Amino acid sequence: MENNRSFPAVYGMVLGLFSILAILLPKLIVLGFLALAVLVGVGLYKRKMTFKLDLLSGLFISLYILYLLYALFTRHPDLAGRYIENKLSFIVLPILFSFRLKEKVNVYWGIVGFLFAVLILLIQSYTAAFGCFFDGGGRACFLASLFSYQHHPSYTSVFLIFAMGLLIYGYRQKLQGFKLYLIIPFLALLFISSILCLSLAGILFLFGLIAVLILVLIYKKWGKLVCLLAGVLAPFVLYFTIVSIPQVEGEWTNAKWYADEYLKDSDAFIKARKYPMSGTEVRIVMWTVSTKVLKKYPLGVGTGNVDEVLTNNLNKLDQKELAKKEYNPHNQFLQTGIEIGWIGLLILLGIVVVGIFYSFKFKNWLLLLIISNFAFNSLFESMLQRQSGIVVYTFLICALLVISNNSLLTRQNDSN
Repeated sequence: MENNRSFPAVYGMVLGLFSILAILLPKLIVLGFLALAVLVGVGLYKRKMTFKLDLLSGLFISLYILYLLYALFTRHPDLAGRYIENKLSFIVLPILFSFRLKEKVNVYWGIVGFLFAVLILLIQSYTAAFGCFFDGGGRACFLASLFSYQHHPSYTSVFLIFAMGLLIYGYRQKLQGFKLYLIIPFLALLFISSILCLSLAGILFLFGLIAVLILVLIYKKWGKLVCLLAGVLAPFVLYFTIVSIPQVEGEWTNAKWYADEYLKDSDAFIKARKYPMSGTEVRIVMWTVSTKVLKKYPLGVGTGNVDEVLTNNLNKLDQKELAKKEYNPHNQFLQTGIEIGWIGLLILLGIVVVGIFYSFKFKNWLLLLIISNFAFNSLFESMLQRQSGIVVYTFLICALLVISNNSLLTRQNDSN
């Protein structure tokens, strides 16, 4: 392993520190930004860095600028100001990561830092869950938000799934300490914990990811025909696996019934919903209302105005109790489209498309993992409305892109 005192190794350590702060101490994340800024300053002073703004970083910056411009049309300056502050990661991280090392990045301590943060997060979760259980809380203590009390379960699921990817990457790269006898128990812990979070989107993504990996292995070992047959069977196996989990099976069955009723008469379905509702009912109502608002305001309603507009439209549909909750659209694409219009929505979609393109271009499957995870989860949650999503997604995407570009640059230099 590279000398820990070398600048590329220090770079990796700062990445690890940022991960620890973002996951375990999010209120102190400003220290992570400060560490990155100091790192860039030292790198420029020592002439170890060069500046290159890529398309993906430019899209993040454009998204922030659009939020900033749309804040001029807000009717809620305090709320808009908070949004602008929370979304600073869209401009600060892409700029900081546009200063790139001329040497190959040593990512070892960055990976270790992220895995350490996830492990401590799980220790906290299980400690609290067992404490709750022995106080008479029952098995509910190990499920959903009672288990994932530090972050919303959807975000915890993101951390756990990405940690799985890092473990497999570390093993394949033969990094120090990534031994099979350590990785398998850790993977099992991450898998079980992902199920306990009870994030339906997270569980669907996880099982879909496993199915894709199995198909890839089948293709490499037995060829196209067997892979095609397995691909036909995969959806059925995936379905029966998911419905075998009792809590998830209930949500899945309800979701199918709601979908059937909604397709028969969407307006009647919405008006018939009475609060309190299940999570699936809330999503269907919010998606429907959000879609109507997006059609009515294709240029957007302005930063910070989404809650007010959605509340007014919910009241018109006689959903007064739901309106009081001021729920977001539970879909990041709808959220962005309503707030900053179709231009903002296209920029967000551009981030997904360009991110996927770069992941294949650089053969960076960790980048593909986090981009596809973001795109999938954004169908069911407004993933960029909380710091847990804004900071971690932007950080991981930008860092992975820098590492990809850096690895390509060093390979080119080595060949010259």
